[in-house]
Amino acid sequence: MTSLNGYTVKDKAKDVVLTTLATVQDTVQSGLTKMQDTMQSGLDTAQDAWVEHVKHAGKSLKKARKKIKPVVASMQDSMQAGLEQTQDALQSGLDGAQDAWAKNVKQARKSLKKAQKKMKPAVAIVQDSIQSGLEQTQDVLQGGLSAAQVALGKNVKRARKGVKKAKESLRAVQDSVQHELGTYARKRRVAKILFRFGLLAGVVVALLFAPWPGSESRHQLVVWWQRLFPQQG
Repeated sequence: MTSLNGYTVKDKAKDVVLTTLATVQDTVQSGLTKMQDTMQSGLDTAQDAWVEHVKHAGKSLKKARKKIKPVVASMQDSMQAGLEQTQDALQSGLDGAQDAWAKNVKQARKSLKKAQKKMKPAVAIVQDSIQSGLEQTQDVLQGGLSAAQVALGKNVKRARKGVKKAKESLRAVQDSVQHELGTYARKRRVAKILFRFGLLAGVVVALLFAPWPGSESRHQLVVWWQRLFPQQG
């Protein structure tokens, strides 16, 4: 590698780079310092301006409050006066309405009393008519009830007579039936007896003409007699 006065090109290049870096750092540091100074100066100026603005605003607010106080007081007075007037008007209207209501009530009561007085004769007439109608209705009902009771009594008497006649007729029918039954029973008994006697006579005739001895015939007669008249056997 080429050397110059004991230094190589590489060493020279390194020195140049280091020198350049130092120069750049110094420049940047100087710029940053100036920028910080400028920003600090601007911030101080802004703070001063803000403080001044706040002071000015406070003074303006105080002045505005002083100016507004009379207006607010006037408005409050006006509102208070308006409210009092409104309350007075409402109270007056309420009193008037109460008076009118009381007058109307009195008038209505008077009208009602007059109407009641006028209606008393009509009500009395209606009550008399109703009472008369009720009495007439009661009389008619009483008369109808009496007539119904009389008719019912007659019907009851007729019914009793009819029942009595029916009982008599029933008794007559029963007696007739019993008589007929008795006659029929007597005729039936007589018929049975005649039938038995006829049968016995036939048996006797048959035994007389039968070729049996006398003892055997008597025995057969006793047997037939007991069959025909078991109660007399």
